[in-house]
Amino acid sequence: MVVDSPVSQRGPVPDPRTARTDRKILAGALKLLREFGPQKVTIEAVAVVSGVAKTSIYRRYNNSDELLEAVLEHVYTGLPPVSPGSGDWEESVRSAIEVLFEDVGKGLVLTLLQDPHSTTSEVLRRKIIRPRMELLRDLLRRDQDLGLIRENVDLDVVIDFMLGASYAHVARYGSLDEAWPSRVHATLANLVAVKPTE
Repeated sequence: MVVDSPVSQRGPVPDPRTARTDRKILAGALKLLREFGPQKVTIEAVAVVSGVAKTSIYRRYNNSDELLEAVLEHVYTGLPPVSPGSGDWEESVRSAIEVLFEDVGKGLVLTLLQDPHSTTSEVLRRKIIRPRMELLRDLLRRDQDLGLIRENVDLDVVIDFMLGASYAHVARYGSLDEAWPSRVHATLANLVAVKPTE
């Protein structure tokens, strides 16, 4: 009786050097994507940033578009899942801001603003931006249904105010402090909340 060896039962053992090279390529592409946007994610630029030879990159990706698609997929799978959470919309504001400013990066934000009709922008909106904004909208709708927010308040505009204020704050001061979501929440609650006399 012939007994299969453990290696043949599991398949070939992956080469750790290959996995390390894959990570370096994706990290270099992600750095370029976050800082400068998708137009800067080229095989040549990623080779420089990652320290991986162009030939090694071309063995994995036929062109820059394939590499960009891979790194965008890497961004999506690395983001925390969208979930209802605790029902605390201040915490949801914090989560949305972290995704938009830290995980997505300024390069992708610039792409959304400068080239809003590109395929990359549409994928970003569909996979990252809209799901998180919908969660915020659902939480605001819940507060509206509970009578905490006036019925005539346009919730989409409230969300746009949150994001616009956040971008403006970063433009003015360079970053958002830890208290920013609480400040946004308190200010908007004061503007949109049902007053005791109503």
